[in-house]
Amino acid sequence: MKNKELWKKLLPYGVALVCFTLFALIYCAPVFEGKVLNAGDVKTAAGEQHETAEFYKETGIRSFWTNSMFSGMPHLGSPPSTDSLKVLGRTISLGFPYPLCYFIAYLLGFFIFLRAFKINAWLSIAGSMALTLSSYFLIIVAAGHVSKAISIATTAPIIAGFILIYRKKYLLGVVLTVFYSIHAFMSHPQMFYYFSLFIGCLFLAELFIHIKERRWRDLLVATLLFGCSLGVGLGTRYSSIMLNQEYVVETMRGGHSELSKDKDSDNKTGGLDLDYATAWSYGIDETFTLLIPHFKGSSSNYNVGTDSKVYQTLVQNNVPRKNAADFCTNVPTYWGTQPFTAGPVYVGAIIFFLFMLGLFIVKGPYKWALLAATLFSILLSWGHHFMPLTRLFFDYFPLYNKFRAVSSILVVAEVTIPLLGLLAIKEIMDKKIAKEVIIKRIYLSAGITAGICLFFALFGNFIYTFTSPNDESIFAQFPEWLRDAVIAQRASLFTADCWRSFFFIIAGAALLWLFVKEKLKLIPFVVSLGVLFLADLWTVNRRYFNDDNFVTEKQDKNFFKKQPYEEEILQDKDPNFRVFNLASNTFNESRTSYYFKSLGGYSGIKLRRYQDLIDKHLSKMNWEVINMLNAKYIIFSTQDGRTVYQQNPAAMGNAWFVDSLYLVGTPDAESEALDSLDLHSIAVVDTSKFGAFVKGIPLYRDTTSTVELLSCKPNELEYQTHNSRAGTIVFSEIYYPHGWQAFIDEQPVEHFRANYVLRALHVPEGDHRVRFYFYPDSLRETEPVSIACIAITYILLASAVVYAIIRWKRKKTSLKA
Repeated sequence: MKNKELWKKLLPYGVALVCFTLFALIYCAPVFEGKVLNAGDVKTAAGEQHETAEFYKETGIRSFWTNSMFSGMPHLGSPPSTDSLKVLGRTISLGFPYPLCYFIAYLLGFFIFLRAFKINAWLSIAGSMALTLSSYFLIIVAAGHVSKAISIATTAPIIAGFILIYRKKYLLGVVLTVFYSIHAFMSHPQMFYYFSLFIGCLFLAELFIHIKERRWRDLLVATLLFGCSLGVGLGTRYSSIMLNQEYVVETMRGGHSELSKDKDSDNKTGGLDLDYATAWSYGIDETFTLLIPHFKGSSSNYNVGTDSKVYQTLVQNNVPRKNAADFCTNVPTYWGTQPFTAGPVYVGAIIFFLFMLGLFIVKGPYKWALLAATLFSILLSWGHHFMPLTRLFFDYFPLYNKFRAVSSILVVAEVTIPLLGLLAIKEIMDKKIAKEVIIKRIYLSAGITAGICLFFALFGNFIYTFTSPNDESIFAQFPEWLRDAVIAQRASLFTADCWRSFFFIIAGAALLWLFVKEKLKLIPFVVSLGVLFLADLWTVNRRYFNDDNFVTEKQDKNFFKKQPYEEEILQDKDPNFRVFNLASNTFNESRTSYYFKSLGGYSGIKLRRYQDLIDKHLSKMNWEVINMLNAKYIIFSTQDGRTVYQQNPAAMGNAWFVDSLYLVGTPDAESEALDSLDLHSIAVVDTSKFGAFVKGIPLYRDTTSTVELLSCKPNELEYQTHNSRAGTIVFSEIYYPHGWQAFIDEQPVEHFRANYVLRALHVPEGDHRVRFYFYPDSLRETEPVSIACIAITYILLASAVVYAIIRWKRKKTSLKA
């Protein structure tokens, strides 16, 4: 009998694994046809990492510098110590292949999260599916923001670990916290930071509980255990964390530009510029998308299909049906204030109804913690629409100003809203509240949420014009009749989804009413609720992430297929040059970097000085600067749409001797000098930073002075120099103070910055071998700490496994007895 009870307890966990596997397999069914997910950001990452990845394949050496983007920049790869963590990384998704692994990671993470809150195991299966289907979580997978997805999926069990530790389930809580914190922070620090704010709200709830109950010792023990567990988990990535910290101070996120004209603006913060960081701010009324998915239209390029108003209008205006159908796959239905979007943040109409119910029937500090976290998440997502709070956080909350796209903090609400809703069902299951009270609260919650949907369904067309501030540019090439058709389509989507959410709320409320009235038993109720969750959320998610997001492997590889102009440029016998691709979105794409060393690229963490160079010189086509960056080929588009190239004979090469230094005292003067000087013969040096390097130095260059690049690797450069007297060389390489070491004839020497971003070096007369080698300063000191924490982690996990086996055997023995 006891053995039977044990298997009965384990049954929901087995069913969960089966359901989660089927969920992922069905959603990603095209994988079985040999197709792959066509994720833009994955391709972007491939372009960014191609050079260093190939170098690692060939040599087995990790390079933490890439020459392929922005004329050279740090490449924050994985330190050697992280190799030992790869096996643990695969376990969070049970070893499933891409992209199924992200679905499994979500589902398992949220299931653990819900069980920590003592939510019924069967209900946790349905709940974890609902959480996974919160629209943003799958939109980011479709877009290729896989690091965000992993961070979200692994932070949820860390919160579970927090709860368990404060509930005195120390071992399980510690194991979860250590194991999952290995992955959460470094996968995406921004997501981890936002959820840390959520954990802060939960801590305040625990603080209130423990103080009220005078459990001082328990509070201290739990806080120390959680802190140490989190510290060990994060400590396994200590070298990566410090590598990022070392780099970030030199980037756009490390503070404002050194140029004085940019320092006094109210737009500046201690990190990113405010307008840049808040460009993607969720509109205040756009928040209704949590309840009504098409409240602000859909995506900026939504497939409205051939049964749409837009298609009918196109055909009526004599547009060929094929052309009309093609146009309808990318209709600008979004009419919110963000520059563009891939889709709304939608948690589910039924989930939102349950959240409202939770506000009425869930009691205790945790309800208020969840409400506070939800409200802060929403208010902060408004960004520049609610500047008092936004400015407060940017100016006074550590690290907050390092992150852009503030709308993404809604990930917290996407977790707290479903959690409070499921806790409401838990309260009903626990039968601690009178049925009459629950029924009244169901009516009230359904009345509020369904009432909002009904109000907008009936009166939304009188309130909104369904236009946005971005429409002027969007509709610039549209005839008036097509503009009107798109606006009518937006209105139609809005009204349809208002009614859709209304009926789902009524269905959810009716189902809950039946359960409270005991017309339905637990399992049929949970199954029915799960079906409703899927009917609501699955269908919305399929609008943005469906079979059309998958392509054949051949189509996927075609993205990097060499174009004719690329084939021709790559025939150059000297591969050590850069290109300036004006035919692309130069500073926001990385495809060029797949084959070439580029002046452009894609990165949200560019070096601050290089961003200054883009703003002040490259975007204004300052040819002296373009030439000093050794842009040997300029790629551009012709009027007939072809992509061609032209060789730039003025490119200055890999390095050159200069015959004079132009000394300045400020970064402004250093930058401005690049507009007027002959940089092939003159080097600009800021004496406020490098005055000690240029005092009394000899400068000489004659017709016999030469610098030849002998070897170019991502992490190492070698040159042969010749000069009849001592002189100064400027290298067409980006100066970075944390890791580049210079050697002359294998003797270490100091180098300095010239021309605002480049490296310079004094070389004695004669023939010399100059070598630059890169290895981040921070890794030398931090790798031992990471290795120690990794060892502690494995010892802890092994101990936990041994303890679990011993407990299992004891329980099995007692059952037999």
